Amino acid sequence: MTFDEKIKALNDLAVAWYSTSQADSIHEAIFRGQGYGKFADHCKEEAEEELEEAKKCTARIIALGGKPEFGFVKQEIHYDPKELLDQWYKEFTEGGIASMNKLVSDLSDDAITRKMVEEFVEGEEEHCAWVAKHLAIIDKLGYDNYLLEMMDI
Repeated sequence: MTFDEKIKALNDLAVAWYSTSQADSIHEAIFRGQGYGKFADHCKEEAEEELEEAKKCTARIIALGGKPEFGFVKQEIHYDPKELLDQWYKEFTEGGIASMNKLVSDLSDDAITRKMVEEFVEGEEEHCAWVAKHLAIIDKLGYDNYLLEMMDI
């Protein structure tokens, strides 16, 4: 992987995470306002984690001597928890995790960046497992019962 390709990949990750962090902050407010506090708490955790990942990418770009870029990836805002779960699952399983694993293999000449991206992959796999678990709960209990579980009552 060339220097320019590495910087572009890190900038792409940073911009995507800054964008998804903002979207998940909005989701937190929406779902908290709907009374789904437990689901909103998860959105807040995701927003905070994504922001930290974006900051790590930006710091690594600077440490490598590259230039961070500003950008935004348009995000769909959901008003229904299951729609958001479905979107997240689709993103993970239709290339998100696989593309990050490819980036890990392409970073064979940079142990520090490779380790950082491996940690990102681990976090995405954990989030994917959480989403899959919650989709399975919906299938088992029904959506209305799941929503009751997500409420702060």
